[in-house]
Amino acid sequence: MNLTLGVDAGGTASRAVVATPAGRVLGSGRAGGGNPVSRGPAKAASAIADAVRQALGDLDASRLTAVCVGIAGVGALQQRHVATEFAAMWSDLGVVCPVRYLDDPLLGFVAGVAETSGHVLLAGTGAVALRIENLQVTACADGLGGVLGDEGSGYWLGREITRAAVRQLAEGRPGLLAELVVDALLGPGGDLSPRVAHAVAELVQSDPVGTLPPLSPLVTAAARAGDPVAAEIADSAAQCLVASLASVREAASEEPIILAGGVLTSAGPVRGRVVALCSRRWPHALIASASDTALAAAWLACDPRPDWDSWFDRFFPDS
Repeated sequence: MNLTLGVDAGGTASRAVVATPAGRVLGSGRAGGGNPVSRGPAKAASAIADAVRQALGDLDASRLTAVCVGIAGVGALQQRHVATEFAAMWSDLGVVCPVRYLDDPLLGFVAGVAETSGHVLLAGTGAVALRIENLQVTACADGLGGVLGDEGSGYWLGREITRAAVRQLAEGRPGLLAELVVDALLGPGGDLSPRVAHAVAELVQSDPVGTLPPLSPLVTAAARAGDPVAAEIADSAAQCLVASLASVREAASEEPIILAGGVLTSAGPVRGRVVALCSRRWPHALIASASDTALAAAWLACDPRPDWDSWFDRFFPDS
């Protein structure tokens, strides 16, 4: 039996699915972030390999006839040393079939709607808005990384809440944000004196990718507790994300909008505000959430691709 492998390699986690051409899942796996830009090519390749090994289980990798990998930081694969690292990883796994790489937000679109054209707004570790036509990316906004962009992303949210917390600590007026951030980074019940501001800053700056995105859920917790600063951060994130979407989407468009990434597929103030803003701006558009992106990658790997509707039921069995 021929098998396909789909991988969604994001900045925080990598997920893999082995499936039959008919869409029956035979194995799945999950490991750390697979973005070669933020994690480095060696760590990213190692994480992807770990997820793939879990998905394969006892299955022979030589049975794979197609592999599709949606990967954050896909442009890095144009660099020889990154491509070499990834090629060695596939060889070590025993994968001999062609491997196709694409922008990971495309997986979100495929896993959200049985259509070939529309828009996807992704906010996970990073953030990007894409225009999709015939399952091809034709326009892109943001996706510039945490240093220069990714506005509204998990990285951005973590940075903003930490910035607010450090300011509260340094000024000697610690509030809920300071308490939540210190608890998350330094342990529960920690000191909230001004000197802790420098300890938090040093910790974050030593590993921003590893420390900031995991703090993003604190915005939801604080906003639900009525913290006004957290509410402002959530508002700003939603406005940034919808502005990115608007830059690749016409004002009168009725095409579907798919929300992808942990920030926008998890219930919380950012998702709620984004849905409200999109509903007002594009009242006739379907707004849906991405589901199993690794399975979407497996479907994209199939050549020729099976009927999409038969696979779509697997993403949304209750729809």
